[in-house]
Amino acid sequence: MLNLRNNPMQIIVALFALLLISSMALADPTPAAERIVWDKRPIAVHIQGDQERIIHFPSDVRYWLPDSLQRKVSVVSANGVLYIRAAESFPATRIRVQSLIDQTIYLLDVTANDAKSVSDELVIMKPDGAVNQAKDQTQNRKADDWRVRLTRYAAQQLYAPERLLRGDSQIKRIPIDTEQSIPLVRGHQLNALPIAAWQGGGYTVTAIKLRNNTQRKQSLVFSVSPKTDSINLASTLRGRWLTAATQHEFLGAAGNDTDTTTLYLVSDRPFIESLGFVAAPNKEVKEATDG
Repeated sequence: MLNLRNNPMQIIVALFALLLISSMALADPTPAAERIVWDKRPIAVHIQGDQERIIHFPSDVRYWLPDSLQRKVSVVSANGVLYIRAAESFPATRIRVQSLIDQTIYLLDVTANDAKSVSDELVIMKPDGAVNQAKDQTQNRKADDWRVRLTRYAAQQLYAPERLLRGDSQIKRIPIDTEQSIPLVRGHQLNALPIAAWQGGGYTVTAIKLRNNTQRKQSLVFSVSPKTDSINLASTLRGRWLTAATQHEFLGAAGNDTDTTTLYLVSDRPFIESLGFVAAPNKEVKEATDG
């Protein structure tokens, strides 16, 4: 997820989130998170068929899904945490994750089936700071705010199987501001069509269908890339957004069944109003992930 603008409300939301999570912990204790120290060996990650697995890393990360998993899992990345949900069972498949701070590469051997997971949360720590990192990840979990919550909810509503859908009484679906394609991404390489929107906590998340207009595969990134077949959404997105995240990290060539994905944009005002901030590309960009 991309953090596009600092906002004082983030602090207030985080404080309320801390109070809410603390009260929930007293009323409904959950199993302790599974903790693993990274020792350069692949980490086995099991995903239960009807559960979301939350994986904490020591720092912000980006990830790469192999082609075989592109349509089998839903992944949302934010603030050094991966939220993974499987749409179907699959054997052990390797996912590569990279730290954006020190470039450490983590290897996850992910399996999905109906067997029960040890815990819905997995904390990955480094040997030189396991105790401190575990504490930091606990704090990151508690700081999970409405931007992440809305993005995760939207992704689940659009991609999760019907039997896994869960409602949220504090999030409501709202009419989208437009049903026509919009000039959201500079360069004319992508077609953008708003398809759904939800509100909660004073924020709005809008789901945008992105379709590749070119005859070559395009990687979707949130930073400058030396690759010629990549689109840097941090500099090409029009408008003013709090966060942005994509469902998939690449688009196949136009006409391919992988030429479409979903972009989630969170704002503190109506979509069309946020889109109206088109005078210049986003300047204050802090990358959290490009996954």
